[in-house]
Amino acid sequence: MFAKMLVPVDGSQAALKAAGVAAEMARRFESRVTLLHVQQLPGGWLVAPGAVGMVASEAALAALEEAAQEAVRVARATLDLPADRVTELIVVGHPAETICRIAEEGAYELIVMGSRGLSEVSGFFLGSVSDKVSHHAPCPVLIVH
Repeated sequence: MFAKMLVPVDGSQAALKAAGVAAEMARRFESRVTLLHVQQLPGGWLVAPGAVGMVASEAALAALEEAAQEAVRVARATLDLPADRVTELIVVGHPAETICRIAEEGAYELIVMGSRGLSEVSGFFLGSVSDKVSHHAPCPVLIVH
C-alpha cells in the first residue's frame, strides 16, 4: 500500500512519535522509509560560503550538523527496521518546501510527520511546518499528534 514513506525528523518528541507510527506501518506494509532532516539556519537564512550578509561561524555550522546527525540517529533507532529498508537524508532548506520537493522528486507515497516540531513558537505565528506540508504535498500526509 505505501511502499515508500518519507519521515521528516527534527529531534522533537513529536517527530519521534511519528517515526514510531511510520515503523509500525513499514513493518505491516514492508515499506521503505526515508528519514529526512531539513536544516534551516538561524533566522531562516541559507548561507553559502563567501556569501555577503549573515555569516554563520564554523562552530555554529558544526553544531547544526551534529544536531541533525543526532536527530536522524535517534529516529533510526526508534524505527528499528532492517538497514536495507531505511535511508537517511540531511539537506539545507526551508522545511515545508523542502519536504514537499523531496516527496515529489522521490515519488513518495506517504509523508508521516509530527504535528509540532522544535520550532513551536514560530509555528504558532507563521503556521506549522506540518500544516504547510499537508496543504502542498504531492501525496497523503499523516500527521501524528
